[in-house]
Amino acid sequence: MGQIVGCVKYVLFIFNFCLWLLGCALLSVGIWMKVDGDADHFVQRMSDLDTDKEYQINYSATGNKDLSVTLSYLLIVFGIILIAITFIGCCGAVRENMCLLGAFAVCLFALMVALLCIGTWAFIRKDNLNTHTDELRNQTDANLNKGISFYYRNDISKQFVDSVQKRFRCCGSDEARRDYKGRVPETCEPNTYSRGCNYYYFWYIANEVKEFLKKRYTVIGALSIGVALCMVLGIACSILLCILIRRDTRLVVT
Repeated sequence: MGQIVGCVKYVLFIFNFCLWLLGCALLSVGIWMKVDGDADHFVQRMSDLDTDKEYQINYSATGNKDLSVTLSYLLIVFGIILIAITFIGCCGAVRENMCLLGAFAVCLFALMVALLCIGTWAFIRKDNLNTHTDELRNQTDANLNKGISFYYRNDISKQFVDSVQKRFRCCGSDEARRDYKGRVPETCEPNTYSRGCNYYYFWYIANEVKEFLKKRYTVIGALSIGVALCMVLGIACSILLCILIRRDTRLVVT
């Protein structure tokens, strides 16, 4: 019986080490999501200038304000909790303490359910994203109107608007000659004067935002569900060790 208990203890130690690494992974991903510069300016630059950040748009423009930040904090909290739980599991295994092992199993189960819920929610959310919102439309319209207003006064604005007009073969915002007060830029082709850039620019940005958020939700969902499924082994080992310790104690008493 003692050899079986020893084997289970070693398995639990190895599992706790792997679980500790997974906790570090959750913590690292959460911190990465929080400090990643792409979370602030992730839409591809429309020009080659490094100073055109004033025309870049972040995820909050879709109306999902602070959602990515909230999720990053959740992953950080879960990572810290998971790292703390591994110490409880190790202490319970070393001391062969059924109370600690029981607490370890209960904590793992609660955390597993929470991570499964977050992971499932992230995958469902990923497939039902709507980034074509009024908030984003207002931001893209404001960007384009600002660029057109300063087109002949600011190189950054000029290069931004030229890039938009070349990419989408459009001209101005709504009506080219009125937008530019008769001074239509060379980047506008004569046959595109009637094609305002508002619609095309908005759809491009909305799709870029959607792809960005889908990648974030995929990372969150896969990591959360993966860690949750790994916890099943820890719960099983801790319960098995409790049963073996209890039987061993009864044999000694007898």
